[in-house]
Amino acid sequence: MKIEALRALTFDHYGTLFDKEAVSGLIDARVPGRGLGLARLWFKTTQHYCWLNGMMGRHQTWDDLTRRALDYAFQSEGVELDPELAEALIDADVHLPPYPEVPAALALLAKRFDLWVLSMGSPWMIEKSQEKAGIRHLFKGIISAEQAKVYKPAPGAYGLAVKKLGLSAEEIGFVSSNSFDVMGSANYGYPTFWVNRRGLTLDLLGPTPDLEVADLAALADHLIPATRAAMP
Repeated sequence: MKIEALRALTFDHYGTLFDKEAVSGLIDARVPGRGLGLARLWFKTTQHYCWLNGMMGRHQTWDDLTRRALDYAFQSEGVELDPELAEALIDADVHLPPYPEVPAALALLAKRFDLWVLSMGSPWMIEKSQEKAGIRHLFKGIISAEQAKVYKPAPGAYGLAVKKLGLSAEEIGFVSSNSFDVMGSANYGYPTFWVNRRGLTLDLLGPTPDLEVADLAALADHLIPATRAAMP
């Protein structure tokens, strides 16, 4: 990988820029002590549903799958999900907080690269998240897998960025905190950066990232030397 060849960076949205586990507080208020576990199961199930749809050759929008996954997560854990809590969680899902270092790191990266989101999420949900966090102006646009009606890690989903940006894969870096997403991107041929905040183990299927970092600030350090000193 040649950093000087990079012209754009594409980012996964949920779990990479925005903290999906932030909804755990809402759940804990109704079901004490179960918030984090149910929040993680909800996100994991949403991803699982995306993959199943891909293998079956079907397509449902991310917002639809999110609702179905939420119902499943609570049912599978034997926890009643009343309609009021369900709507509160869906609403919270589009107002998630970014990870603390994200706004400043993105602002620095945007000085050198064109920034895009390449996500499985529905565009309207991503737009609301960006607006709430005050970072929408840093991005050139949103590329959603819904446009290809196939979810990551299918090559067709990653290929959307090449078509949209008019660049080669070698000129587009991809950033994600999800192991499956990192492998899918590397398999497609993008220079790939894994934001591994929780110190997880990469799935052992073969494709590996070009760089593993602890957060987005560390990525900015690598791609734009000496940037951390400029961060607030």
